[in-house]
Amino acid sequence: MFTNKINDKIKQYPVLQETVDALSLKNAAPRTVENYVCGISRFLDFIHYDNEFDITIEHFRNFIVYLNSTSLSKNTVNCYNSHIRFFFNAVLFKPVNPYVVPKSITRKKEIAYLFDDQVISLLKLTAADSRDDCVIKLALCCGLRINEVASLRISDIHTKGLNKIIHIRQSKRNNSRNVPMDNTVYCAIQRYAKEYHIKPGSDDYFFQYRKGHKPTIETIRRHFNSYIAAAGITTPITFHGLRHTYAVNFLRAGGDVCVLKYRMGHSSLASTSRYLHFSSNMMNNNVSFMDKLLKGV
Repeated sequence: MFTNKINDKIKQYPVLQETVDALSLKNAAPRTVENYVCGISRFLDFIHYDNEFDITIEHFRNFIVYLNSTSLSKNTVNCYNSHIRFFFNAVLFKPVNPYVVPKSITRKKEIAYLFDDQVISLLKLTAADSRDDCVIKLALCCGLRINEVASLRISDIHTKGLNKIIHIRQSKRNNSRNVPMDNTVYCAIQRYAKEYHIKPGSDDYFFQYRKGHKPTIETIRRHFNSYIAAAGITTPITFHGLRHTYAVNFLRAGGDVCVLKYRMGHSSLASTSRYLHFSSNMMNNNVSFMDKLLKGV
């Protein structure tokens, strides 16, 4: 079932139906389909496509040149580049030479995460509200994305038996995974469930800021930002930074990077390996070889 936005775009540009069909073969998530359709339709708007004339590589190149002249970030321009490149390859059957329409060179984003003292300050404040405390600990101790927290259902949480896990349903790229919960998260879940009278086994959303409604990402983000401000944390940090903090601390504790890859739901090891640099910088291994050698001399 398509959204009204996608249906409107297809009505304006019937060729986009072929794009949707091609994406369905890749089992792309609905949100991905919408991003591609909107990105390609902006390109078709730019070239004033009338559903008749031939679309050329020169059109593609001119569009990217135009985008680079705007205030859009290089990462955003590269997203448009990927969407249109897919359109040319999968729909128009016109391979794009990467030297003719190259992607912009971008710097890797810095990973923002919380240090130990900042984590403690944050959790001291969230302890006053069992719901917000549980929300933040799911990201901080299990690495959940904000949309995964918002989409979590009661039936996805399994606390009975030795294997206490959280089932993440079809998140990014339609992938599902099981994430084990530590004792900190388990206690937070039990406290919240007791205080808010959560009925086990229900398929209702686990967190509800309005009864019967799925929590919005904006609501979760707003609550998080208020705690960050109250804790006096001046480092620019978003809710996603809690996920980064989980990854860094998992590796600091000696966790395996391949295990972390699965728990984070990454599609490639390269996405996970970037945390190795940050975790190694935080290891308590500052004892020098000479200090050991000369000890007691």
